[in-house]
Parts: sequence; C-alpha cells; structure tokens
Amino acid sequence: MTIADSSLTAAFTPEAVSVSADGITTLSVGLADLTSTIERVRGELGYGRFVDLTAVDRLRRQERFDLVYLFYSMDRHAWLRLKTTTDREAPSITPTVPGANWYEREVFDLFGIQFQGHPNLVRIMLPDTWQGHPLQRTEPLGSEPVDFTVTRKVYGHD
Repeated sequence: MTIADSSLTAAFTPEAVSVSADGITTLSVGLADLTSTIERVRGELGYGRFVDLTAVDRLRRQERFDLVYLFYSMDRHAWLRLKTTTDREAPSITPTVPGANWYEREVFDLFGIQFQGHPNLVRIMLPDTWQGHPLQRTEPLGSEPVDFTVTRKVYGHD
C-alpha cells in the first residue's frame, strides 16, 4: 500500500484523503469546496499540472455523477486524484485552470453535466443536433448499428 502525501494528510481531514488501488492519492471534497480546493492543491500544495477530468455515472445515487480530476506535482513526481459528486451541475475551473476548457466541454457533451461559469459550454465531440448524452446510464444502448464485417448479415448490408 502506498502512503498518502504527508502535505495532503496535514491539510485535509483523514476521511478526505485515501490511496486507491492504483497507488494514487485521492482527495474527496464537497462540490461547494471544489474550486477553493483546486486552487489550494495547485498553489500551496504544488500539484500544479492539471492532467485530466472525467465523470462516472452512478445512476442509483442521488448525486449520481462523480467528477474525477487528476493533477500532477512536477516537484514531487506524484499524482493526485480529486473527486467530488454532483447531480447535474458543477462550477467551472476553466477561469483558474484554462487547460480544463475542452475537458469540461467533453464531460458536458457525453454526460450532460453543466459547468457554471464556463466560457463556451457547447458540444465538442457530437453533432449539435445530437439528442441526449451518450455516456449517461439512462441512454438506450444500440441506438445506431455499427458496420463491422461480422454484423453485415445481421443488419442486411451483405
């Protein structure tokens, strides 16, 4: 088991800091504290490099979406995963982390999460006319046939 970064365990409650199975220190925060925590993590704690943002749809929970941010400390050569939950909206970190712009647009496009304060929250991957958000667990499966050689007979294209 990897031990969590001591600067994080000193700065946050023990319940908020954990180490996941892949060895990455994980910090869980409330949605209201997201932007201030990210500013603190990038500033005084030294995890200045924003690497990724994704979401997980946990359909049966009230706040069904996990937002998962990944940061890296160039000085410590250490990763930090920051998690929060939301039902459909979250504050944008693009004003303080410009590199998060397209990541937030992708999460909006695929999951439907609205990022409040984002400068241009429009679809980035799917056509503007696309209905719904394909990575939500409420989306129907198999709505568009994919042309593989093995499926041509099934869909009548052979």
